[in-house]
Amino acid sequence: MYKKLKYHISIYKRFGLRAIYFFSISKVLKNKLGPRYIAGIKYPIYLSNYNVDILTLFQIFFAKEYEIPYNLSTRFIIDCGANIGLSAIYYANTYPFAKIIAIEPDKSNFKYLEINTAQYKNVICLNKAIWPHSAQMEIIDSGRGNWGLQTRETSSINVNNVGGICISDLLKAFDIDQIDILKIDIEGAEKELFRSNYEDWLPKTKVIAIELHDFLNEGISDNFYKAIEVLTYKRYPKGENTIFEFF
Repeated sequence: MYKKLKYHISIYKRFGLRAIYFFSISKVLKNKLGPRYIAGIKYPIYLSNYNVDILTLFQIFFAKEYEIPYNLSTRFIIDCGANIGLSAIYYANTYPFAKIIAIEPDKSNFKYLEINTAQYKNVICLNKAIWPHSAQMEIIDSGRGNWGLQTRETSSINVNNVGGICISDLLKAFDIDQIDILKIDIEGAEKELFRSNYEDWLPKTKVIAIELHDFLNEGISDNFYKAIEVLTYKRYPKGENTIFEFF
């Protein structure tokens, strides 16, 4: 009981009464895994894990944590750590003429990513892990649910492994000359992503929406800010994320 009360207090402090109302209404649903119909979103959304996904759904579609605070002409979006597709759906409805590449390493999450984005013809789904170079990657369950799965490079052979792909190769494969929005939520792998091999694609990036997981891997923010220190940018905090606009 105490844990539930503490959780609801934290939600109220962060989002206000509308969050309490949203979660209260959500909990009385008979079929909590879907389909979900959200105003302004073309097609229904299916959740894979109610307890984990419902907060993320609120953060993206109601708290607008990926909303860009200015007008943006957008052609190409790369969604790193797309999970079950909620961020890709948000981008597909906000920027209907943009090509969106949604990348998710976990096979279970990827299945829902494909289901949720199937009717959006501007979304391309890749079952890959973002990494600074091509590699074989393994999935690590840190015990935080399907939104907290991590990846690391490995030399062992396993049927559950997934290919790692670098952003420069994505630009070449899809003939992208500029990344208008680069969303990064990769559970600590951003430390490696901004350690090396970013010099080619980073100057071609206009906006980065990132969650820095320093609590998972010390030094993540240090690597990120060192990589962007030569660039001119504005920064906008948005909940768990930070939006960086580069000039």
